[in-house]
Amino acid sequence: MARNRDGWWLAAVISPLLLLGAWMLWPDPPRSTPAWTSPEDAARPDRTIASQWQTAETSAGTPADSTAPAPEQAAPAEPEISLDRLQDALANIAIDENGNLVLDEIALASLRQAFRGLEDAGPETLEELTLYVEAGLAGDTGAQAARILGDYIRYRKALAAAETEWAELEDLGPREKLERSIELRREHMGPLTASQLFAGEDAHQRYLIAMEEVRANPDLSREQRQEALTRLQDDLRSGALLVNSEGTDAVENLRSERQDWQSMGLSEDTRNYLEQQTLGLVAARDLADSDRQDWQNRYDQFARQRNAILSAGLTEDEKARQVEGLMATYFTDEELEAAHNWLPQYLKAEINRE
Repeated sequence: MARNRDGWWLAAVISPLLLLGAWMLWPDPPRSTPAWTSPEDAARPDRTIASQWQTAETSAGTPADSTAPAPEQAAPAEPEISLDRLQDALANIAIDENGNLVLDEIALASLRQAFRGLEDAGPETLEELTLYVEAGLAGDTGAQAARILGDYIRYRKALAAAETEWAELEDLGPREKLERSIELRREHMGPLTASQLFAGEDAHQRYLIAMEEVRANPDLSREQRQEALTRLQDDLRSGALLVNSEGTDAVENLRSERQDWQSMGLSEDTRNYLEQQTLGLVAARDLADSDRQDWQNRYDQFARQRNAILSAGLTEDEKARQVEGLMATYFTDEELEAAHNWLPQYLKAEINRE
């Protein structure tokens, strides 16, 4: 029987110099290709917005050409927007086989590029832009692209206003600022969309913040500091920093569980799947806004029964089948959906078993 499983790992740790540059420019780090997959998993869908774009017209019925002169009698009340530039900015966003946008780091860089020049755009201009995108892309793809573009612009405007307020709070540190930003983008873009677009960037920020905290801790010896930094690098490489694990030891316990799974003789594919399963469930705890204590109680029971299944004298296929069924016993449909979708599909290695 064929089943799809989600498993992935970082190809390499991004150099401290590049990470430092990202921190200095936050919340707009340098644009880069996705760094969360091994090379063999990094292929993106062939179709992009550029390949699907149709000749669009504005709501006024004129061709979408930024060079068209404006009527002399009507001076624009808002800054003029180049529709050609907007189309070019969105061109590299990939479209999967179902017509959905691939929300990855390239999509995030495209949205950032589209936002430049739109900082002062008002509601009427934003409405025109969304209509233009809907006209340029057929069906649900156009509606999705217009919605995400509009939500991102509204998020960036809200972020600018919030940062002005945050600047007056002396006790607001980098970690608190990051968590507030995460909540703000979830509010404006939706939890799953925000996670798919920003999970990698959030992991980088968590790494940088924790690294600086370790370096600034006067109570650590040189050896303890080096050990803590090494653990942080391992967490970045394994993907543990992709999720907010505050209030649960599920992610920390992965260190010992990896060793246990290996000693059981489980294959690397299955071990990767179990890691992804754990991280997805922790991500779902936040994305589905689950009660943390209730989630922890359910997860503890799930983990105990999962370990019992993995230790039993069953084939690896049968172990996997029972573990997959066990998830539906302890977690809600909303949590399971979030656990499956919190990262874009192309970032996940698809493993089929006969």
